Amino acid sequence: MKQQLILSLLDLGSQQGLQAVSLSLLAKQNSISKAAIFHHFPNRNALVSELFSYCNTLAYKQRGTISLEGSAYEVLSRAMDHWHHMYEDEVMRSFYRIIESEALTHKEAAGIKRTLDEMLIGQSSILLENLNNSERLDIKDLDLAIQSFSSVVQRFLYRILLDDDLDIEWEEERFINRFCSLYSVH
Repeated sequence: MKQQLILSLLDLGSQQGLQAVSLSLLAKQNSISKAAIFHHFPNRNALVSELFSYCNTLAYKQRGTISLEGSAYEVLSRAMDHWHHMYEDEVMRSFYRIIESEALTHKEAAGIKRTLDEMLIGQSSILLENLNNSERLDIKDLDLAIQSFSSVVQRFLYRILLDDDLDIEWEEERFINRFCSLYSVH
């Protein structure tokens, strides 16, 4: 039941925002009494913290490596596919929606968002440094390239979170093509 309550909070919170989900609504959603929730969690804050902990564990299990083999375009396309894959699972998609919507008002969500953003920047840094060092790209200002690349990727991922039916593959492909052209080895 504990995991079911977490998953219910995740589902409702991603649709309505965590603040809008009362314990009464959560109890009704699970056909239990409000008092039954307190059997598993001492208070609402503990339930929310457990939600973040549960999803962080799932996110950690999802991480993987991105192959650095092939052309710059192939490597960056694989990276984009990797990041998309993290948003395909409905549980994780709901979690990322909550993190994005709660980051301004919830300290724990803000910390997770910061970590996720830093992970994307770190992965982008490794990719672009490798492509530059192997002379598949010619990047003069690596810091600027990393910041611009990761910022655009973050924007694409955010748009995907906002709209389930959004088909932006052609935009992403165009971006990767233009990025590779901008830094092509002459």
